[in-house]
Parts: sequence; structure tokens; C-alpha cells
Amino acid sequence: MTSVLALEDLVAENYERLIRVALLICADRTDAEDAVQVALERAWRHNEDLREPDKLSAWLHRIVVREAIRLERRRRGLFARWLAPPHDISVGLQPERDRDLDLQAALSGLSAEQRAALVLHYYAGYSVAETAQLLGVPLETARSRLRLARARLRSVLGGSHGQH
Repeated sequence: MTSVLALEDLVAENYERLIRVALLICADRTDAEDAVQVALERAWRHNEDLREPDKLSAWLHRIVVREAIRLERRRRGLFARWLAPPHDISVGLQPERDRDLDLQAALSGLSAEQRAALVLHYYAGYSVAETAQLLGVPLETARSRLRLARARLRSVLGGSHGQH
């Protein structure tokens, strides 16, 4: 029962952060909210299965990321693209928002898996090893996804000079 209380506290403190993580992967607010909702339902249903209660946050992030990837894959499917309504284009944007739009466009060119790796590592602050574990992939796969994603972002955003 204490895991239920810990999960409730974690969600209360981190709900918007979970939404932002999912949004960075899905690039759609409705899908992000759906991903978090499904993740929370799964977490509540399976909280007794968690063997290491001190890893509750990582466990919940893993569920959110996997669901966000699943929804993004579905949305990006060819059939979904044919049926999707055109996105509205805002006019009269403030100059500081232009850079945000450039970043959003660059992120949308990445695969859901690459975005998930970037979000977990750079936004959520997980190490590369933790990111690999959360994604359920080998360490070298996580490193490769991060390297390819960074290269793609540099190429699209015009920051090709300087390596990390």
C-alpha cells in the first residue's frame, strides 16, 4: 500500500513534467496527455509488481516514454498522415518564438526513439546508461540514438561547428 501512496505523491509532484516529457516525444499535446494517462493507469494497476520502490520515478518515466513512442509511431503512420488535418500556421509570431519553432521542426524530423533518448538524457537528466535502461535497449544503441539525433539537430539548426 505504501507504493500506492508513493506513486500518488510522485504523480502529484511531477504530472506536468511527465506531460512535457511525453510532449517532447509525441509533439502533440493530446497524444502526450493520452500517453501519460495510459502510463498512470498501467502504473496503478501494476504498482505491486515494482521490485525496487526506490526506482519508482524511473519506472514511471519508462512507461510514459514507451507509450509516447507508441502513440507517435501510430500518428506518424502513412495512413494517419493522409487523414490528418493540416496544421494551423500562426502568423505574427514573436521573434523569440521563432527559435522554438525551429527546434520543434528539427525535433519533428527525428524518430520517436531518437526524441525519447534526447528527452530522457537532456531534459529528464538521466545518464546515457540510465536512458538505455529506461528505453530497454543496449547502451551502444542509446549512444547511437543520441549521437544521430544531435547530428541531425546540428544539421537542421545550422550549428554544425563544435562537437560534444
